[in-house]
Amino acid sequence: FNGLELQATTVLPAAGNLAPPARSGKVTETLAAGIQDITNAMVEDFKLSDVLRMILETMVRAMGFQRVVFCLRDPKADALTGRFGLGAGVEGPDSVVKAFHIALKASSLDLFSTVCLKGVDTLISDATEPRIAQRLPAWYRSHVHAPTFLLLPLVIKGKPFGLVYADKAEKGLLPLDEKELALLRTLRNQAIIAFRQSV
Repeated sequence: FNGLELQATTVLPAAGNLAPPARSGKVTETLAAGIQDITNAMVEDFKLSDVLRMILETMVRAMGFQRVVFCLRDPKADALTGRFGLGAGVEGPDSVVKAFHIALKASSLDLFSTVCLKGVDTLISDATEPRIAQRLPAWYRSHVHAPTFLLLPLVIKGKPFGLVYADKAEKGLLPLDEKELALLRTLRNQAIIAFRQSV
């Protein structure tokens, strides 16, 4: 399975090929301001959990995501599991955060596992498209089931150890221009740096 060649999947490019959405520069301003705040926080002694929360808050504030979930590798399960999130349905006994369980075995053929193992930033603009839907893991279809979502894997030395997941409540509602994508990747990279500094 090559989950990165499905029609409703966008493997986000290193550069170019992104149509600029028709909206103001408010998104990039908010992302850039958040990145600066996080950079400042990381100069001082910082708590890893605080920095990660700042990263998710910046994404929600700038992009208007329905929810954002941070996943981290569980060595015992050899999987990325949901640790915390912001937005709709992330708290309480039926929290969507608890549903996240992304196997890191090469035999796992679902979309989430493939994206994380390959370390490829991926935007799913229509998760209801049949060829995408059949590659979604059962836990996602049962508990999360957003029609549009973004996956930003966290990788060190070729191995995935985390994932930032963000979604929208309606399909196709996540236009990204090149600058916004670069800033979102910077936020993800700040999370990687924060982990490295806190070890």
